[in-house]
Amino acid sequence: MNRHLSISIASILALSTPSIVNAQLYATTDIGGVPTVSGATLENFDEPTPSILTLSGSAYLLQTTFGGIPNVAPPYLSGATAAFFGETPANGYDNSQFVVVQIGGSATLNFSTPQTYLGLLWGSVDAGNALTFYDSANNVIGTVLGSDLSGVPVTGSFLPSGSPYVDITSATPFSRVVATSSRNSFEFDDVAYALVVPEPASLSLLVFGMFGITLLRRRQH
Repeated sequence: MNRHLSISIASILALSTPSIVNAQLYATTDIGGVPTVSGATLENFDEPTPSILTLSGSAYLLQTTFGGIPNVAPPYLSGATAAFFGETPANGYDNSQFVVVQIGGSATLNFSTPQTYLGLLWGSVDAGNALTFYDSANNVIGTVLGSDLSGVPVTGSFLPSGSPYVDITSATPFSRVVATSSRNSFEFDDVAYALVVPEPASLSLLVFGMFGITLLRRRQH
């Protein structure tokens, strides 16, 4: 499934649990959340061969119940996520196809044009789960680890609180994102992506907020 949906860009300023990963990447988490940008393209991986996805090594598209495969658990759907992406059940373990990346494997999201926003339902977050962002020249922009996420357990929790909807914005447009894991497995579903051009006022507030958080962290050290 690959479709477009427009929602208010103002929600980028209502970020639930922010994390400044590095100078390029900014991540927020929301249990039961939905994408926070306008004009996002949605992919729920329910078709046999999703066009944006390339799998390598120990990485798979799976449809399984909780406990069906050792060390693999479907992401937990809660809140508004299921309805937004056309998934079932409304609350419970994802019973449609989702992406699993085990140690030694990789799942690559390839974009035909550069993007600046990526959202995904990140299941049972582990500290060693990683998303690495690349620009069009194949340079690494930065990496978001499970341990970078704020407000959620990063211990592979199978509870609803362990499957946040994660929104990531990049200061540099990216053309490719690679999911890997150095611990347990990385399960995800319900991806959204977009090229976001913030309105001047929104951009100023976002930059000011990021500067304030950075300054506060420095003072705390």
